[in-house]
Amino acid sequence: MKSNAICAIATAKGSSALGVIRISGDNLDSLLSHIFTKKLSDRRAVLTDIIANNIIYDNCIVILYSSPKSYTGEDVIEIITHGNPVIMHSIIELLCKNGVSNAAPGEFTERAFLNNKISLEKAEAVSDLISASDIQAVRAAQNSLNGKFYDEVNEVLSCIVSLRAQLESIINFPEDDDTPDLTAKKITEQVERITSLLENILINSKEGRTLNHKRTYAFIGKPNSGKSSIVNCLLREDASIVTSVAGTTRDSIEYELSINNKIVTIVDTAGIRATQNKVEIEGIERSVKAVLKADKIFYVVDISRGLDKDDQAILKNYNITNYDIVFNKIDLKGLEPRVIRKSPYEIYLSAINNIGIDLIRDRVDEDFIQVEKVEDLYLARSRHVDHLIDAKECINRCPSHISDCKYDILAEDMRNAHIALSSILGQNPTEELLNKIFTSFCIGK
Repeated sequence: MKSNAICAIATAKGSSALGVIRISGDNLDSLLSHIFTKKLSDRRAVLTDIIANNIIYDNCIVILYSSPKSYTGEDVIEIITHGNPVIMHSIIELLCKNGVSNAAPGEFTERAFLNNKISLEKAEAVSDLISASDIQAVRAAQNSLNGKFYDEVNEVLSCIVSLRAQLESIINFPEDDDTPDLTAKKITEQVERITSLLENILINSKEGRTLNHKRTYAFIGKPNSGKSSIVNCLLREDASIVTSVAGTTRDSIEYELSINNKIVTIVDTAGIRATQNKVEIEGIERSVKAVLKADKIFYVVDISRGLDKDDQAILKNYNITNYDIVFNKIDLKGLEPRVIRKSPYEIYLSAINNIGIDLIRDRVDEDFIQVEKVEDLYLARSRHVDHLIDAKECINRCPSHISDCKYDILAEDMRNAHIALSSILGQNPTEELLNKIFTSFCIGK
């Protein structure tokens, strides 16, 4: 358990109307009372100056949350100041001069977990809620944070604990058993219930895991096909260099973009062609890497040239399978924007005239789970799914153990399933696991 006081700016970087500084530790009121011009009161907003050496740092709203009724379980102070980074950093420096340390990423939530204020999967849901890339992911993260995932996993754990107790009784006191057939029937019914519950959780977890992933879309193709122009239209700004000279983009450039209220990553890549230019070769290699990590490819073609054998070779040589073909420059042919829904999809647009760009946005929108389905989902991580699979593999072996009356082996598989599910809730975490989880948080959370 940690007790040294920590602090961090809890709001995003940059200037804003307001900024929040969070502090957590033991006996914060006595540690910091001298920098406030008014006395703090538990769970009451106090308007006070922050002052040191007769210098007023800012006039702020300060709220004290006394231990243990706080986010971390320790004393917590939240300072709501003007959102000028200069002001906020000067206050952080003042706090550090008065016995407070800079917080590590996720350290506030880690302390909440260590102080039994939050379970591990709920702590992960906090991070997922902050980084959710669309409203579906937000709702699924809220489901996790409100305990839906915990409750369903805990229900299976309760069934396993009950069955393990019965198995221990059979193993240790065999003379007190019911008839063997009746015992096997009772155990089979319980195993079938556990199997059914696990299958439902695993299905929802796998779907929820897809929501936990920010989708990446890469625009690739031969030089001068209009990839950068399309990206600029999506961004509504001249973010990528656009010229009539082939091979202008020499690197893979990533942008974060909100499309129909969904945050995705789009990648503008170097044009792929045979070349002796070392710089361009490096850019092409990075384009290939972008292809490998992208969820979907938009393969851009200059419609005046058509999809030729060089394009076909690129698609084949780089094993590009999940892609749509974007025919750009339809203005040269006098065509209207449209989508042909076949495999692969064909999208017709003109980037230079900003016509048909919404067809790209609509195509991205189709990749996301419908909102109605999210009511039953929760955001799950790969480690959750892995533990659920481990537990299910143990449970799947149980029917054969029952038919063979091998209750000792059955009990061992139930124990291993118990351990796997308990790991989801953080009931036996390793330091390595905690570091991996909490260092992925933003600072201040």
